[in-house]
Order: sequence, then C-alpha cells, then structure tokens
Amino acid sequence: MLSGDPMTDHAVAQEHPAVRAAARDDNDPVTLHRIMQSMIGEGLKERYAPPQKLSHELFVLMMQLRENERRGKVRRAQVKRERTKAAAALAG
Repeated sequence: MLSGDPMTDHAVAQEHPAVRAAARDDNDPVTLHRIMQSMIGEGLKERYAPPQKLSHELFVLMMQLRENERRGKVRRAQVKRERTKAAAALAG
C-alpha cells in the first residue's frame, strides 16, 4: 500500500508486477491508467477485505441462531403432527 512519501511510493510502484510488465510502455497513457487502476484495486482489497476468521462473539451468535432455527423447525413439525392427529380424530 502506498505511504504518501513520494520516494517510498515510487519504489513500491517499481516493484509492482503491472509496472514491471509495462516498463517498455512507460509513456503510454493507457498503460499508466491500467497500472494505477491495478494498484488502487489492490489497495482497496487490502483495506476492505473481510476477515477470514470470525470473532468469538460473532461465532457464538451464529451458533445460537442456528440452534434457534433448528428448535423452531422441530417445534413446527411437532405442531403440524398434533394438528394432523386432531384433524384425523375429528374426521374419524
């Protein structure tokens, strides 16, 4: 990621793969634009990439949600069976 220091940023830019690949076309505006887009995109990915590992609090909340969903499905199935039995008893 760029630091804001022109000397350091220039060194970082020279190490960038897109810069090295386009070294022969340094003055081509299209090439420079692509290099800038690539570097900006990588910087944004670095800064805004979602964490690969969940925090403990978020993990616990997700597990509680899954458990509540599972319990809700079991409970709905029980209610449905009871209603079916009641309807069968009324009909028969």
